[in-house]
Amino acid sequence: MCSITGVISKDDDPSSSRSTDRLLLTMTKILKHRGQDMSGIMLDDDVIYFKNFNELEYENKNKNMGNSKFNSNHRVSLGHNRLAIVGEAVQPLPNCDETIWIVCNGEVYNYVELNDDLCEKHCFKTDTDTEVILHAYEDHIEDRLDGDFAYAIYDKEKNIVVLRRDLMGVKPLYYTDLENHFIFASEKKALYYILMELENYTYEEAFNSELIKRLNPNSELIYHLDNNEIIIQENLEEIITEYYNYNFNTVNYDYNYCRNELNNVITESVSKRVRGLEKVGIIYSGGVDSTLIAKLASENCNNVILYTVGVEGSEDVYYAEKAAKDLNLKLRKKTLTENDFEKYLLNVANAIDELNVMKLGVGIPIYAASEMAKEDGIKVVLSGQGADELFAGYNRYKRTLTEKGKEGLEKELYDDSMNIYKVNLERDDHCTMANGVELRVPFLDKNVVNVALSMPVEYKITKDEDAENSKNEHWKRILRDVARKHVPEYIADRPKKAAQYGSGSEKTIYKVARNHGYSKKNIENFLKDYVFKKMEANLLPYVIPNNKKFDKSEITINEIKYA
Repeated sequence: MCSITGVISKDDDPSSSRSTDRLLLTMTKILKHRGQDMSGIMLDDDVIYFKNFNELEYENKNKNMGNSKFNSNHRVSLGHNRLAIVGEAVQPLPNCDETIWIVCNGEVYNYVELNDDLCEKHCFKTDTDTEVILHAYEDHIEDRLDGDFAYAIYDKEKNIVVLRRDLMGVKPLYYTDLENHFIFASEKKALYYILMELENYTYEEAFNSELIKRLNPNSELIYHLDNNEIIIQENLEEIITEYYNYNFNTVNYDYNYCRNELNNVITESVSKRVRGLEKVGIIYSGGVDSTLIAKLASENCNNVILYTVGVEGSEDVYYAEKAAKDLNLKLRKKTLTENDFEKYLLNVANAIDELNVMKLGVGIPIYAASEMAKEDGIKVVLSGQGADELFAGYNRYKRTLTEKGKEGLEKELYDDSMNIYKVNLERDDHCTMANGVELRVPFLDKNVVNVALSMPVEYKITKDEDAENSKNEHWKRILRDVARKHVPEYIADRPKKAAQYGSGSEKTIYKVARNHGYSKKNIENFLKDYVFKKMEANLLPYVIPNNKKFDKSEITINEIKYA
């Protein structure tokens, strides 16, 4: 995983071009935490690769990659910070004749198979999945990409810039369309800087601005440089297709058949997400979702480490220790004090650009777990995100079934699954990437989603009179049955408990607020008065007066405030 940034200047004024360089470089610096291994920027005729922002060095082995001229008056600048996981190539990355350039954040899990198909027509310069995306774009087979990604492609011959996001929105991408610039980035904080720099917004105005938009999952934005026209195409792929030429609802396969198919697609999803990794971490709560993922990962990777976080006496830590011992898996745990929570509260708020107490409460254990993973040299962690939305894991779904029936519950599960990127995925991505660790979510694999949303809803959740065994048969019934093939019974039957409660984090946030003189009902005032001001202070050093000219040949440490 990485970060991508981009600036399109809508006029050909030379001063605007120099300003564009500075904007692009600063945005890329702001997101450096997402990729510490290498950075690259495309500025007009030059492509520059460098390891840190104090020494912008040309990468000699790629010195011939930046000779192409832009073929229009519009200025397109691309930036990238790389977290090296697959291959050795740097970005921005060109096609064979350097007429198309790409920056990408994410992974393509079937890149080896696609590479075999594409290599007959294309010259591959690298061994990365990003180059597979580039050539898939040239051959118009982007719909064959199986992965989690957000990318930008600059096609010089067509004079367009294309932004595209994966099916479920696992990888984030934001943009803003201003009078003189169109700008995009992997995190909103880079666009806060843009609004403060170009529009003279305060931090609070930028934070609340509706000018910053998400590119929706399963969507493509095409920016036509000739006339500054933007075209957005949504629903690029069908979410629910006839999986293996059938649909569970229409053909009405029985429960055992669906359970076996679900077991197969989850197993395959985990397998391809750990393929080629020497070690992998698990964001671990000791619940059925993360334990199933951990067990399947251990069957495909020799070095699996579980990471669990909570307060003293938290339920998650208890179950995590017990399950890890029974499964013979290595566990690292972190017990947080109130002082720890105050530190992590600030870090998480700055990472996710949010002041929502629930999101902060969930984010703290994820942030702390990924911090431990970074200490262990792990670059990829897995989580059980998405299972509750796909398999009816929340208590409220039983109420929906009672009040609205099966059709009402099916609609709610579909809507929740399609909107999970807004609530959970952005938060989790930002918390892990703040520590330079990539998060992968096996339950949101396109085949798992397809099977889950196609099967009869009664296979997931039952009414009281339909329950056969324990009360836990009510929620995530079929997933628990799949888990019983792999994990201890007490884990398969463990009741659902929200992350912020299982870890004890949300309750501790209120204690931190109380220590600063704020009651529980005034928590929003505490977050704004204390947390928000520190978030603002982190970004202010990057804002430079508009009349400050930037020349890439004269960069010094004083030109940009380095964190």
